[in-house]
Amino acid sequence: MGTMRLTKADKWLIGGLLAAAAGGIGLNLALLSPAGAQEAQVYKEGRLVQTIRLRPGYHEELRLGGAERYNLIVADNGRVRVAEADCPDQVCVRTGWVQAAPQQIVCLPYRVVIKVVSSAPADVDGITK
Repeated sequence: MGTMRLTKADKWLIGGLLAAAAGGIGLNLALLSPAGAQEAQVYKEGRLVQTIRLRPGYHEELRLGGAERYNLIVADNGRVRVAEADCPDQVCVRTGWVQAAPQQIVCLPYRVVIKVVSSAPADVDGITK
């Protein structure tokens, strides 16, 4: 029996199939990664004020209120906290960093709630992922 040699067409076919497989894996990862992503939803008096994407390497600051009655919300590197507030009890500041659903921060005096939620589509569950 003779040895089997790959022709130029065979090599192109194998290369094309490997490229398609790698592209499929990359597309699958791109579609799955947002499903596990976290967001911080900031509510003031029961209304959604802003949604902050919690992702590594990202920094954002949001100030609610004026010179008095304020909350300074900081998102940094995939987590969020209330960095400053002039409320009397400071519970929201002492809560510290939160980063995973369903964690939340509440400032009762100023009616501010920060909820960490998964940004996955509602019809996707843990089994489907």
